[in-house]
Amino acid sequence: MIDSHCHLDHEPLFQDLENVIKRSKEIGLEKILTICTTLDSFTNILKIIEKDPMIYGTFGIHPHEAKDNIVDTDQIINHVKQSNKIIGIGETGLDFFYNHSDKDQQIKSFEEHIQASIKLNMPLIIHSRDAEDETYQILKNHEKDNLKILMHCFTGSKKFADKLLELNSYFSASGIITFKNAIDL
Repeated sequence: MIDSHCHLDHEPLFQDLENVIKRSKEIGLEKILTICTTLDSFTNILKIIEKDPMIYGTFGIHPHEAKDNIVDTDQIINHVKQSNKIIGIGETGLDFFYNHSDKDQQIKSFEEHIQASIKLNMPLIIHSRDAEDETYQILKNHEKDNLKILMHCFTGSKKFADKLLELNSYFSASGIITFKNAIDL
């Protein structure tokens, strides 16, 4: 069993890593992927992935953080190359629900992450909320690039899922699927 998306750099997990790792092994987890969301958090991601062979990481800028964490393709690539245990790009994507970052900033950041993914032939971990059409169109524009897409914590529509499946996307689900009002999921 693999935990494909967690944030071990967030509290209270970061201060309790030894116990988190121990409990993870006790319940049968074989691998953990801890996801980067800001430039500053990457320092801790690099420390965390060295704590245990079961832990891997990513580099990316969450759409909420796009206005304060501006990166270009080369910067993303340089961060990823800092460790062979950085195995994905993200968390990236579009989130128009909260608008913590301007839409244009989010789209630019998303495109930079996609270009790095193409150049490194690495999977993209994508967050999409209230941005189905825009997310799909951007990914569709890169269909010929054979992106490796993982839609993180997917809560989108069936129509969106069907279109993403045409792009050979993978999906991860969260505890949201157990909510009483999540019947469509």
